[in-house]
Amino acid sequence: MSKEGNFRADARWFGQRLAWLAVFAVAMGLLEAVCVIYLRRLLPVETGAPLPALMKLRVEVPREVCTMIMLFSVAWLAGINLRTRLASFFFAFGIWDILYYVGLWWWTGWPESWRTWDCLFLIPKPWYGPVLAPVLCSGYFIVACCWLHWDEARGRPWRLSAGLALSQLLAFVIWYWSFVKDSAHIAAAGFKDAGYSWWLWVFGAVIGLAGLWHAAVMSDRGTARRFSRANSVCAGAATERS
Repeated sequence: MSKEGNFRADARWFGQRLAWLAVFAVAMGLLEAVCVIYLRRLLPVETGAPLPALMKLRVEVPREVCTMIMLFSVAWLAGINLRTRLASFFFAFGIWDILYYVGLWWWTGWPESWRTWDCLFLIPKPWYGPVLAPVLCSGYFIVACCWLHWDEARGRPWRLSAGLALSQLLAFVIWYWSFVKDSAHIAAAGFKDAGYSWWLWVFGAVIGLAGLWHAAVMSDRGTARRFSRANSVCAGAATERS
């Protein structure tokens, strides 16, 4: 099969896996929205409260842990190596997170806007921010995953270098800090007068995107070197035969 044919086959294979992973994440996000709606109606849970009343029942943290395990499990099955499995996890996480809020808005009208504040996560401590912030993080995850899978299908796999890992970890730490730095105050006083540090989000995004771009560039250079060596070997073999 030609190089172009191999690319088309690989792209189709990766595309099918991502498509089914997206279907799973969409369904899971909507299902979680339905579960939250049921819980809010069955229990005295105030919408948008700084600390969910469900924490008193000790079910919120286990629910979040189980959700992450489910997403990681299906991502592990969707990938073919560590880098594609990690990328698939964040791809599924991003779609799940966005569809969760879409489902809540569609069925309940909440959040009223993308600027509405919410308790986003509870591990290891409560995360707070406007809904738009985690949605943008999820969009970043989706784009990064598609970028990595596209290069994988082109035969230009990214190397999990220290630079790539550190850039993504640093971006995550900055985003995490933007969500938790005022958590104690918000838990005590509520969302009134709460302000989100958007400059921290942008700073983290710039660092993360720079790491992705560098990984993609190094992948292209590595592929070019491999092709150059292969051509040299073929040329040498042809010379010897002649």
